[in-house]
Amino acid sequence: MFSVEPKSAAYLLGGSATVQPLAAQAQVTSATGSVTYQWFRSATEGGTGTAIGGATEAEYAPPMPAAREAAYYYAVATNTDTSKSGEQTKSTASLRAEVRFVQANAFIEVSSTKAQYVRGFGVMANFWSNSHDVTLAEYDRMFNPNRGLGLNMVRMMVPVDNREDPEGGTTTDMRKIMAMALNNELSGDKDRRNYYDIVKMVNGYGGYVLASPWTPPREWKKNGSINGGAGGTGKAVLKPENWQDYADYLALYCKIMNENGAPIYAISIQNEPNYEAKYDGCEWTAAEMREFFKTVGRFTEGIPGWGGGAKTDWVKTMSGESANTPSINNAALDDPAALEYIDLFGRHIYGNVAETVASKVHDADKEIWMTEMNINSNNEAEYPNDSTYNFLWKFANTVDVVLRLNNENAYIWWYGKRFYSFIGDGDYGTIKGSILPRGHAMSHYAKYATETYRVTLTANGATGSGTALTVGTNFNNTSYSQDSTAVKVTAFASPDGNSYSLVLFTPTNIRGEGGIDMGDIKISFPSGFTASTATAMRTKAGAMGRPDDTTVLIEGGAAALVSLPAGQILSVKFTR
Repeated sequence: MFSVEPKSAAYLLGGSATVQPLAAQAQVTSATGSVTYQWFRSATEGGTGTAIGGATEAEYAPPMPAAREAAYYYAVATNTDTSKSGEQTKSTASLRAEVRFVQANAFIEVSSTKAQYVRGFGVMANFWSNSHDVTLAEYDRMFNPNRGLGLNMVRMMVPVDNREDPEGGTTTDMRKIMAMALNNELSGDKDRRNYYDIVKMVNGYGGYVLASPWTPPREWKKNGSINGGAGGTGKAVLKPENWQDYADYLALYCKIMNENGAPIYAISIQNEPNYEAKYDGCEWTAAEMREFFKTVGRFTEGIPGWGGGAKTDWVKTMSGESANTPSINNAALDDPAALEYIDLFGRHIYGNVAETVASKVHDADKEIWMTEMNINSNNEAEYPNDSTYNFLWKFANTVDVVLRLNNENAYIWWYGKRFYSFIGDGDYGTIKGSILPRGHAMSHYAKYATETYRVTLTANGATGSGTALTVGTNFNNTSYSQDSTAVKVTAFASPDGNSYSLVLFTPTNIRGEGGIDMGDIKISFPSGFTASTATAMRTKAGAMGRPDDTTVLIEGGAAALVSLPAGQILSVKFTR
């Protein structure tokens, strides 16, 4: 039995590093026994080894070759005890260690220069009739940081009295609405009995809950309907004389959540204020949102919130979560009297994807969250494709644009459970409750980028096939395309500076073609940072979200080597 086993290593050809000896230590079986060693080399992990001449000590350092080389080494220890009768020797082989000598073709230098703070990643908790019921076990599958995907954000729909013919009384009583919602007495809704428990679960995992209203009560709208302006009854605008009523209504929702042990982190004033919906909706102009906050102030003042595993002094307020065009927020951003009372800004990226107001938001020391995105084939004949591996790249490219190009602080997907989402619903070939490829893709960001600062990086060298890396074309494209096959790499630093992580992926087209094999990549860390450990996760077709031990620290922990073939995602975290 070995008390010390040889460990895999990698070395950069032409580098200054000295090849460190492989070590094996076998235990002596008796006080009168002795141990001898013989090292072997094999070209493959399971192949028969060839004895290495002269390699008969407990340590062996493979020689530095002139060209790329990879081989497996192991020691055979022989215990000998001549004082025993019968069998006097016994031989045991150690574990095999892979030693790679590589010539890195690509070079990435991670800087310590911070871009935006990355709050996290999540999904929407929907309760419409066309959504699927999601069990608490399935939510745990998405939010559990150890056994699940590690998400940390959920967006909850604020209930509204949607009955067409309510039996007398007002539809503006939030306490009554919440009671009816949780008793499943509203029209067409899915089961809301787990409403508070979902929030408690996310809070318990140290996450963040955003509540989003789709419409104010009908009595306060000019069209007298919960529907948006596309309903044909006039523009669906909240009457200015009811602005304070609406602010009080949302504040009461926050109080009710807190009273029931499910405090939330933030509440917005409107889902997609610049979209005329045929369903629940309300339109707001940029000026109306600005004047609303100037009129009602921070309407959640004094109502305790919760986020990131800690109590907050008030529930954060969010502007209307713009449909596509975030510039609707500029009016409030440019007015200090309104900006004072807005803690967060929200936007969606269905259109005008690459347009962002992040620089203005960050200059004001605020955050902007991307709170809704959904991609599917919009064609029933093609829906079975949406849950396949090659279609995850469309989704991954949207996460990349939000973080790397738009510099935004959070990414929240639409339904968590759907055939085009993270958890299968049983439709179009998916298995109900199973994690889908897009879920695994999101997990890379959730587990390696949450609660970090994105930091800048530079890259040079060539792909594995020798094509020069060119930022903006085949590496980190500077213009967004959902179908881009350029290599994507983002780097992140923990707030305390004790770890750096990277998410790297090499997307293909929907046929699994066109991806770039990045070969061997040398990752250099910022000056003064030395890694002692590397933990990684890899996703590839047929093996998604698996721990990966191929990343190797070099140059005393000042750099690392990774390999990244086409059509894969690799996330790796380096810790001091």
